[in-house]
Amino acid sequence: MSLLSLCGPFLATLAVLYFGLKAFYGLGTPSFGDESGHILGGLAIVKGDILYRDYIDAHGPLIFVLSWLVGLVADFRHAYLLRLIPIVCTMGSATAVFLSPVFHKWSTRFLTVAAWLAAMAAQWMLQAFNMDSYWTIGGDLLAVLMSVLVLPVLLEEHVGCWQARLGGACIALLPLTAYSFAPTAALLGLVVIAVRRPAYWAGIFDILSGAGVALGLCGLWMAVYGDLRGMIAYHFVANQFYYAPYIAVGLGSLFLSLIPSFRPDTTIQSLAVICFLVGSILMLVTSRHKLAALLCVAAVLMMQIRGAFGFQDGTFVMGALTLCVLMVMRVLQFHDRLAPAVVVAFCSLYVIGTRHAISSPYGMNRQQQHQIGFHSLRENTDVGFVKTIQKYSRPDERILVIPYNPDVYIYAGRLSMKKYHEYLPWEADYARHPWGGYERDLCHDLPRDLPPIIYFDDYHVWDRWAPADYMSCALKVLAQEYRRDPVERSVYIRRDRLGQTTFQDASPITSPPKTATENMISP
Repeated sequence: MSLLSLCGPFLATLAVLYFGLKAFYGLGTPSFGDESGHILGGLAIVKGDILYRDYIDAHGPLIFVLSWLVGLVADFRHAYLLRLIPIVCTMGSATAVFLSPVFHKWSTRFLTVAAWLAAMAAQWMLQAFNMDSYWTIGGDLLAVLMSVLVLPVLLEEHVGCWQARLGGACIALLPLTAYSFAPTAALLGLVVIAVRRPAYWAGIFDILSGAGVALGLCGLWMAVYGDLRGMIAYHFVANQFYYAPYIAVGLGSLFLSLIPSFRPDTTIQSLAVICFLVGSILMLVTSRHKLAALLCVAAVLMMQIRGAFGFQDGTFVMGALTLCVLMVMRVLQFHDRLAPAVVVAFCSLYVIGTRHAISSPYGMNRQQQHQIGFHSLRENTDVGFVKTIQKYSRPDERILVIPYNPDVYIYAGRLSMKKYHEYLPWEADYARHPWGGYERDLCHDLPRDLPPIIYFDDYHVWDRWAPADYMSCALKVLAQEYRRDPVERSVYIRRDRLGQTTFQDASPITSPPKTATENMISP
């Protein structure tokens, strides 16, 4: 074997080792609210809660299916194990990249997966890909779909039965990851339909069968562990009509996010934009199906419709990376000397280019993350408020944390009050106009079901909305029915749990407001 033929496997091995190292350290990065909500939901469903009825969350069902699956063998003491989900899914995506029909040479496959995995590893913790969250799962689905089906169809390569079925399953699962991914799924479906080729209908049948199996399995899971109408109410209606007005969604935000700017907080997004442009241009030039190729470009772009620069653009980042790497290596697959040099340069660009990037969830650079050290997410009885919560509540009792901090449940080893693991301004808006009888109003439910412990942190959501502005009713319940712990000031204990013990009372309404940090609220 020549030296050049060994270059691909060698670089791929290095990339796998590099990714493995980052994946390990990713198990111990600080927790984040959205992720903790998914972990809590998976553990709650294992304990018997019904998704979108007993445990209500704004995100799609697929992340909870996966969290439930790992939750069958994990618990609060081993909550960090749920971070194995993005690791396994991303390695599956790397396998799909390696086996993509767009390549004809094994050496090219090794080089391609080396470039893809090295770039993913370089931004693994910076972009919060290491977390049990929907943006990584959506990005993995998009990467698999483009690798095994969409790009092979556009480039007129043979797509096998298993590849068509896998691609169909990914199309079906994208909207179940987040309803906002549905336009991308529809556009990529149109790409496949628009390109007519030999055995066209047989291929369409394979795609539909894969999609049908995926939808059938998810439907069966939802029939047992979820509420379909509740998913419509709390995932689609609440997000689309009540949460959307609080965030900037639209073409203006999208176009601004596509302007490269290598500030530390926009480095990852800028690299993704460059990848997107390079991959799109190569695809449009090399494919004979220009209209279908434009649909593919639009599909990837739709993942960035929110115009985010933080972790919310993770699915777009993965889609852009996959498009770029596959198209560049497709063009270079018969250039034995140039291809390895390009891969080395590409990997160096990502590894060096991200060294001074600021992580999206925490606003910290690489050095600051290293200084924090390794802290796996788990039940932690050494934390002061945990001792108080566990003193005044039994393990089988539920507590309430408001406005938003799902970490508290995991640290304390307690499930959340049914229907409420948080309460935020847009949820108060929904409470005033519930959909289809799916009511969720803390003002109505809290007085009827007082948990033994309420953990209340009086901060302003996104530095704008104080709890008194949108849930003053809950503050009245706190003042009337609970006493504030004199040491752990965020813990409120139901009065009947105190016995003859007297605590210094303090009204939560008059406590000074705190500013929400960036990583505490990001639905």
